[in-house]
Amino acid sequence: MPAFRQVGEKQLPQEVVFMAWSPKRDLIALANRAGEVLLHRLANFQRVWSLPPNENTGKEVTALAWRPDGKILAFGLTDTKRIILCDVEKPESLHSFSVDSSITYMHWMEVTEESSVLTSFYNAEDESNLLLPKLPALPKNYSTTAKIFSEEKSDEIMKLLGDVRLNALVLGGSSGFIEIYAYGMFKIATVTGVLVVDYVCLVI
Repeated sequence: MPAFRQVGEKQLPQEVVFMAWSPKRDLIALANRAGEVLLHRLANFQRVWSLPPNENTGKEVTALAWRPDGKILAFGLTDTKRIILCDVEKPESLHSFSVDSSITYMHWMEVTEESSVLTSFYNAEDESNLLLPKLPALPKNYSTTAKIFSEEKSDEIMKLLGDVRLNALVLGGSSGFIEIYAYGMFKIATVTGVLVVDYVCLVI
């Protein structure tokens, strides 16, 4: 096995507590002790953007994760118990939501296995018409405001959904729970009573 060798070094003004390499681009995301989230290029360590902490989102970052296509960065904050999805192009929140407990683990995965339970669920036929009543038709004077709002939001929604067919953001907390969010937005599963022993999850 070839030996590791150092290829560079960079001094930063704040202690780095978390970092995550982009799966697709020459980028690395950092979270420092001050609660700032930064994005740097790996080649020359040029800063792409920085997102300072604030009272609305939070100041204590506890986890980072890239979406599999590398276009969105997710991070969790323990003081506000919020998850933020941030655009890779600019430091702004595309989506955020609250969780019941502090997040200590985060992983964003793409569902690719044909035998995966999630893939089977995604490919299942829509049988809602067998279980739910038929929705009423929209009135003829349906406001054009909704249409305009939908068109304005379409680009943002497509950016959040991404290019991959199905992906899942997995969150874990020290209080013993795991939550799974399809596309990083829609909660599809919660597991409680989880113990972590030597990096092995035990479900009680």
